[in-house]
Amino acid sequence: MIEYCPNYPNKFFLSLSFSPIENMVLKVLIVGGGIAGPSLAHWLSRLNTEVTLIERFPRMRAYGQQVDLRGQGVPMMKKMGIEAAVRAVTVHEPGMQLIDQSGKEMAYFPSIATDSTQQTFSSEFEIMRGDLVKILVSRWLLLFLPIFFLQLNFAQYDLTKSKTNVHHVFNTSVKRLEQDDDKNPDGKVHVQFTDGQKDDFDMVVGADGSGSQIRKIMLGPDAPDPRYSLKSHMGFFTIPSLPGDSDRWTLCHLPGRKVIGTRQDQPDLLRIYMIVHGKQPALEAAQNSESLEELKKAWSQLFENGGWKTDRFMHGLKHSPLADDLYSTRLEEVRLPKCSWSKGRVVLIGDAAHSQAVNGQGVTLGFVGSYILAGEIAALARQEGTSLSAAVGQGVKNYEKKFRPMVSQTQGSSFGLGVLLPQSKFGIGILHTIAGWAAYLGYGQSGGTGADSKATWSLPQYPELEGK
Repeated sequence: MIEYCPNYPNKFFLSLSFSPIENMVLKVLIVGGGIAGPSLAHWLSRLNTEVTLIERFPRMRAYGQQVDLRGQGVPMMKKMGIEAAVRAVTVHEPGMQLIDQSGKEMAYFPSIATDSTQQTFSSEFEIMRGDLVKILVSRWLLLFLPIFFLQLNFAQYDLTKSKTNVHHVFNTSVKRLEQDDDKNPDGKVHVQFTDGQKDDFDMVVGADGSGSQIRKIMLGPDAPDPRYSLKSHMGFFTIPSLPGDSDRWTLCHLPGRKVIGTRQDQPDLLRIYMIVHGKQPALEAAQNSESLEELKKAWSQLFENGGWKTDRFMHGLKHSPLADDLYSTRLEEVRLPKCSWSKGRVVLIGDAAHSQAVNGQGVTLGFVGSYILAGEIAALARQEGTSLSAAVGQGVKNYEKKFRPMVSQTQGSSFGLGVLLPQSKFGIGILHTIAGWAAYLGYGQSGGTGADSKATWSLPQYPELEGK
């Protein structure tokens, strides 16, 4: 059913189900429609809530690089009931290999068999980010309303399709927010949106990425920027594949602290990944210009004549229409001090709270964090016999207390990124030698689908979220 939302007179949304709303409904605003935001909406929809999820873009961004689920992310995926959907679009990557500039294999880490308790660099659950978003946002339909010739996008949201307490609004974001006194157990967050609309919520959640606008507003204008630079840039784009392109995740290190790699999730496409470490004035200037052509030029100048197949890749970057999907970013982590993931009734999840740069844990942490946030609020309300609204203030603090230890195990794992990108051919040779011995001895396994006896953190369980 398409509904008109009185709080957003120029917006329409797909209402997902109807159920009686009891007294003291928890009214939640989630900002950001990537992975963590819809995941939290799923768990909150099982409680006595009314959830509005907003996205600043006109539609869900169902694109991006290859991501994976590992460790605690796997049981979370199963809890969410999306295992079959994930397996249906899993990228079957045989493993990861390091090659030299002539294309010779120097080390190979094969993937581990299905349902193994350990995994290597290629997870059992490799998936394109766009496909994962489409699982959370199952399929788009395009409507044309003849009265006003108004074109509307709307979606059926698989995780909340039986609920009407989740509303999705696009093409808007938060301009400012103010909170009532923390001592008021039923206080509100007063929100003004960029389209001029206003509304009040019991909780506002920033799930809007490492550059989070909600985080900036929550911390205040004088707070230091919590983004920690890894002094590196990453870019990726798509070109047509050719016979002979490997379906392995392939990495080729180049002198000058650079690495270029390929992954192949579809037979006719090749995904090119690039990382460069150190100061890059031309790339920085192109990044600031927001010009696609300038970015293509800067990246191609860094990797042309690098050996292996770099000339072909850079030619594709400059001339293939597929390469217009070029994405370029500075590598950084969000490292907030303790007790700063929330302030009053405003709380951060996913990359907004603890962005991880290149360690493959982003999706897993987004899934787990959203579950814990919803679970802590629900558990507190049940234990103390109070309303969900009254449980928010302490619940968001409990969420950080429970979840930060897991984040801390992965945060900072990119500290040695520069070490993994040697400056010289000699350094690359040493890296290849070490990697070759590691592959031969079977090292490189981590974060599998089962319980790990060496893990120092275990996933809490919330019966309040189960069985609905």
